[in-house]
Amino acid sequence: MNTSTQNSFTPLRVWLLAREAELVAEIGAAREADIEAATASGVAATDVNDLEDQASKRERTTLQDAEVRRDRAELSDVRAALARWNDGTFGTCIDCAQPIDFQRLSATPSAARCIACQTRFESTRS
Repeated sequence: MNTSTQNSFTPLRVWLLAREAELVAEIGAAREADIEAATASGVAATDVNDLEDQASKRERTTLQDAEVRRDRAELSDVRAALARWNDGTFGTCIDCAQPIDFQRLSATPSAARCIACQTRFESTRS
C-alpha cells in the first residue's frame, strides 16, 4: 500500500480500532451481565421456578447468545482487517488481489473482498 493510499485509508483504520474496542467491551459486558444475573438471583443459572420463568430465561439467553456470536464474528472481521492494514494488504481483495472500491470500504471497512468476489463467495456458501 503506497503512502497516498494509506493516508486515504487512515480514517477507516481509526474506525476499525474504535469498533474493535467497542466490540471487546460489549462482549465483556455480556459476560459480566450473565455472571451478575446468576449471582443476583440467588439461584444457579440452570435453576428456574416455573414454565414461564423457563421460557423467559430461554428467550433471553438465546437472544444474548446470538448477539455475542454476532459481535465475536464482527470482531474477528475487524481484527483481520487490522492485520491486513499492518501487513500492507488492506484494501486489496483476498481472492483476486485487485483493489477494493473505496466506496465499499467506506461502507464496510472490514471488507476483505471486492464486490464481485464477495458475491461469488456468498453464492457458493448457500
